[in-house]
Amino acid sequence: MSLDTNKRIVLKWKDAETMSFAAATLFTASCVRSIEERGKFIVALSGGNTPKRLYQLLATKEFSRTIPWEKVFLFWGDERFVPPTDTESNYRMVKENLLTHISIPEKNIFPVPVEGTATNCAKKYEKTITRFWDDKKIRFDCMLLGIGNDGHTASLFPGTDIVKEKKKLVKEVWVEEKQTWRISVTLPLINDSRQVVFLVTGKEKAAVVAGILSDKKEKKPLPSQLVNPKKGIVYWLLDDDAAGY
Repeated sequence: MSLDTNKRIVLKWKDAETMSFAAATLFTASCVRSIEERGKFIVALSGGNTPKRLYQLLATKEFSRTIPWEKVFLFWGDERFVPPTDTESNYRMVKENLLTHISIPEKNIFPVPVEGTATNCAKKYEKTITRFWDDKKIRFDCMLLGIGNDGHTASLFPGTDIVKEKKKLVKEVWVEEKQTWRISVTLPLINDSRQVVFLVTGKEKAAVVAGILSDKKEKKPLPSQLVNPKKGIVYWLLDDDAAGY
């Protein structure tokens, strides 16, 4: 299945492995193009289980040898408020599956701070982002995202104040269901991206994916439905299970 609706491209693959390979191919192509056009490739990484295989593939010779890692800059779209050594840490997951296997300068890696209060860490990360762009227009070349069964993306959960945030680029959010804090980029930052890539697998996601891609107008749209880059493209990479057929 391939559906191109304005700036949204939906692609379906037979299984999670094939989808991950396609995602690695797209990542690499986007990287080469961004470096050719702007001299660098700036990415916001996604956490959770779905992108893990993508990171493993990017670390292989097949993909890594075509990526000039010294010109790649890695940020995180969201982070759980746990130490970087914690098994729940998005940073740890990326480190174990990608960072320790590639030659990327340490100065090109920007993990979310998790020491102190969640509020202060969110403020620090926003400052890190704004300083990196040095008063220029802040636009990620690629924003990797997933979705939850409830339609959340990054750590933008339905019913939380962060979904309504209009000014801040990064904000803390209390996740009642998990009884924990998280730090996340906000919709204004996501929607300024040049490219957003949703990676979605599993039958449990089929219902929410169908609702999002139906374009049905909802009184209370899900956070993932509010992702609509002003001047960018949104890719939905799905496996058969997530696509519903």
